[in-house]
Amino acid sequence: MIDPELRKDLKKLENELSQLNRATTGIWETLWRGCIYGAGYIIGAVIVIVIIGWVLNIVGVIPAFDRQVAEFRSALDNFSGPVK
Repeated sequence: MIDPELRKDLKKLENELSQLNRATTGIWETLWRGCIYGAGYIIGAVIVIVIIGWVLNIVGVIPAFDRQVAEFRSALDNFSGPVK
């Protein structure tokens, strides 16, 4: 016969294992979650780089951007009208 205390501990362990099994996710959900997190990191990094470049352009540390922006604006003006 099993000791009642051991039976109680085994029942508690069985309940915890069943909760853990319900909490785990499948491989496809994990894959999609990883893809979304990866895309978020890339988008966040691009936003940070753009903001840093914009600030450096305003301060005047990177004057080459002025020329590039002027070229883009002239190209867009020729393509679709004035750029606002």
